Amino acid sequence: MSNEISNANALIALASEPRNMPAGWKPPAPAWASSFANQTTPIVMAYFGTQLGAGVNPRPVPPILSFFDSADAPCNFESARYTDRLGCSNLITAACWTDPASYERWKSESGFEAWWSASERLNDRRGRFREILTIAPNRLETIFSHGILVGVAKTGCPVVGPIREHNYWGSMRDRIPVSAHDGLRSRYGENMPRLGTKETAGRRLRVEAPENLAIIRSGQDWTNCTGEELDEYNDSVRPALVEGMNFLRENPDLTGCCDLRFAQETDREGTPLKRTFGLGYFLALEHLERWAATHPTHLAIFSRFLTMVRKYGANLKLRLWHEVSVLPADGQVFEYINCHPETGLLPYFPPKE
Repeated sequence: MSNEISNANALIALASEPRNMPAGWKPPAPAWASSFANQTTPIVMAYFGTQLGAGVNPRPVPPILSFFDSADAPCNFESARYTDRLGCSNLITAACWTDPASYERWKSESGFEAWWSASERLNDRRGRFREILTIAPNRLETIFSHGILVGVAKTGCPVVGPIREHNYWGSMRDRIPVSAHDGLRSRYGENMPRLGTKETAGRRLRVEAPENLAIIRSGQDWTNCTGEELDEYNDSVRPALVEGMNFLRENPDLTGCCDLRFAQETDREGTPLKRTFGLGYFLALEHLERWAATHPTHLAIFSRFLTMVRKYGANLKLRLWHEVSVLPADGQVFEYINCHPETGLLPYFPPKE
């Protein structure tokens, strides 16, 4: 990480005061974060999806990629595939723009908007969705292992660290600057709303996301793992990870997780890579925090990873990362075409045609 800077300056990227950090805290492993101190515009995080039928082998290349060979293309993107809670195969591409104006130019000039808006999309045998998040820098945080930059962290923003503000309960909130003066709560409280519609086939529906919807994309990269470390990841950490992701996917009302997509990353030709990520939409940050701090499925992931950290120390080749954002209500686009009614935010919030 050539743009790494000293820990003394790390807090420019974080909340003004780490309120949840234990006294004298020393993290068990080093971690780094992105600084958005010099980011003067909101960041656009976009998720473009294609929903295939149940049991379909999702080998096709995501159609969105054909629009990225143009001016104002995203600063970074990753493509993947996953199976949703109804058993449908899906293709998804996560893309980032550091300037909303660049995104708007790309959308128009690449031809994507015309393709997306065409009446033919309603007659596709496949579902389509776009979830376009526009996020002020003070509502966003990242964290990652040494030697890996992914997602918004790969768009050129400075890297700070090693930081102290990680690996304790509440550190995620401490790294989101706006949380210093905002509880980031949902107006729905603890109760998951069920205000969506079951009538989705052949329709183009847009859902209005509520204030403070929390989004996490959390990734694992075992590309460089070999031998005993690779076996330990595959036999211990990964099974716990899959169990946790499946629990969140299957229990939205219990967890406050609207949707969880555990995705296998692929290259531009659709070939699987040794990388996965979980993309989760939570009613509020507190729902994500509660699962992370108290539920057996996450505690198993956490403890098994720490076992690997203690065993391999600085020689650990497994790379982990995440990016978390808490959305304002304004400026978000969650649009679904011909998708089944359990897709994304469709089950929870009233849609508009």
